Amino acid sequence: MQYLKHRKFADVELFRFGYAPIGKPWFNVYCFVFDHVLIDTAQAHCREKVKATFKDKRIEKILLTHFHEDHSGNVAALAIEHKAEVFAHAATQEKIKKGFGLHPYEKVLFGHITPYESHIHHFPAIIETPNHQLVPIYTPGHSDDHTVFLEPNKGWLFSGDLFVGIRIRVFRKGEKFWQQVASMKNILQYNFDVLFCGHHPRLKDGKQQLQAKLQYFEDFGGHARGLHQKGLPVKDIMRTMKLRENHLMRLLLSNDVSVRYMVEAALEDE
Repeated sequence: MQYLKHRKFADVELFRFGYAPIGKPWFNVYCFVFDHVLIDTAQAHCREKVKATFKDKRIEKILLTHFHEDHSGNVAALAIEHKAEVFAHAATQEKIKKGFGLHPYEKVLFGHITPYESHIHHFPAIIETPNHQLVPIYTPGHSDDHTVFLEPNKGWLFSGDLFVGIRIRVFRKGEKFWQQVASMKNILQYNFDVLFCGHHPRLKDGKQQLQAKLQYFEDFGGHARGLHQKGLPVKDIMRTMKLRENHLMRLLLSNDVSVRYMVEAALEDE
């Protein structure tokens, strides 16, 4: 089943889409609409709900924070239906145009990806809308193409998956720990209060929330590296840091998500 929740903050509409074969949704993702702009497009399994929700919306621009299937799953359908311009990082463009493979769990949770082969624009220095300005800021780490959008006049940050939560315990395969630290430090130089996060928006104290996540990452990474310098292997580092792998979850998620991956990423060079 496809689920939708809607709320509004100032002139930004927040749409939370969720999907589950039965029962309540296992995974939710947000899209944001304002000034004829749509940020991210939700998972393909919610396509019918997404298309119906935005049918009467005027969407002229679609901005993608990154290529992951829960953020780009409906870009082709919406861009074609609304005749909207699509903007994305160069690496996002390559993925979206060619399509990309999914693990079995991603197919179950998110649905199949439909490539969008039409022209995709690079981000300009400033994205102008009728009432706002958005500054795209490259924030790699969660993925190599990750980009956030700052509305400096309002103190809004459309943060994709840069935040998600403070005490992150697992990484997807390929995530970069210290790149995320650098990206958070970069963003924290700017003034903002609202985090329009792709999964857990924080409509006040957003900068403090992101600062808390940065502190958690620096503490986590420092602890892991300190233990590694003492000669401990990863399994002993995890034991000392009281980190327990959920082997059933790892199996169900096609060995793509793991506690161990986060520890290993923390041990890589910055």
